[in-house]
Amino acid sequence: MIPKAIGPFKKDTAKKTTMKYGFYYDSIFSLPFAKDKRHIRVWLPEDYDFANPEKRFPVIYFSDGQNMVNRYLSAFGDWEADKTVHKIFKKYGKSCIIVGMDCPKAPSKRAEELCSPYPVIKIDPIKIKEPAADKTLDFFVGELKPLIDSLFHTIPDREHTGVGGSSMGGLFAFYAAVYKPEVFGFNLCYSPAFFLYGTTLWMKHLDSFDLRPDKQGKIVLYVGGQEFEHDFIDATKKTYQYLKEKGFDESRIRYMHDGTQFHNEKAWAKYLIDGLSFWLKDL
Repeated sequence: MIPKAIGPFKKDTAKKTTMKYGFYYDSIFSLPFAKDKRHIRVWLPEDYDFANPEKRFPVIYFSDGQNMVNRYLSAFGDWEADKTVHKIFKKYGKSCIIVGMDCPKAPSKRAEELCSPYPVIKIDPIKIKEPAADKTLDFFVGELKPLIDSLFHTIPDREHTGVGGSSMGGLFAFYAAVYKPEVFGFNLCYSPAFFLYGTTLWMKHLDSFDLRPDKQGKIVLYVGGQEFEHDFIDATKKTYQYLKEKGFDESRIRYMHDGTQFHNEKAWAKYLIDGLSFWLKDL
């Protein structure tokens, strides 16, 4: 059983679940930047030992926490993260803790919470009035991470701390890793919404970030190609090329493009094992 000392987190008691491996806990938080309360979900790998605090784990923080391991919690399916980490554990003997914060129910509010504070050119179909990724990031770094490190058996240093997400969440993950490289040593960006700024303006933003291999951690970029996902290709590919020119070699960056995939959790789940393995296998 989980120790009482962990405070507000309780074991998930959902009657319907597609999770097969690990341990799943959640809590409802009041957020400093939002009116609604939000679930914070923590998935612990199958080799997590509550009785052995000496055995510690890397942690990756995700937006859209409802999509991590149980498709019954999501309107769009899940990332099947429990099954992915199980496969990595069987192959490499490595695993990680996954922490996710649920997104707001309104798509426009989600977009605002995850949108980096730069002028947005392409705002349809979702209107982004007040980009607030800086506030979301402050919560992740200033409140959520210290809490998780105090309650669970984590390895808190940057090399063992990652941030990830898809679509607007992918944009947020990139923003978080760029502005807090001392915190996040791994950056998983799936279908990142860089195109919101227009490719030309986005490339100018990249110039202002001072991106260097000796400063940033590992980066994974993925993009599909079908229907709406096609809009994400150009800016994502050019971001990869930009980083390569900055000296990010194959040990620091991975780029995946599958033109047959759509903009959905099924596609991101399929490529999650490649992304997480790129990080975990060398820890």
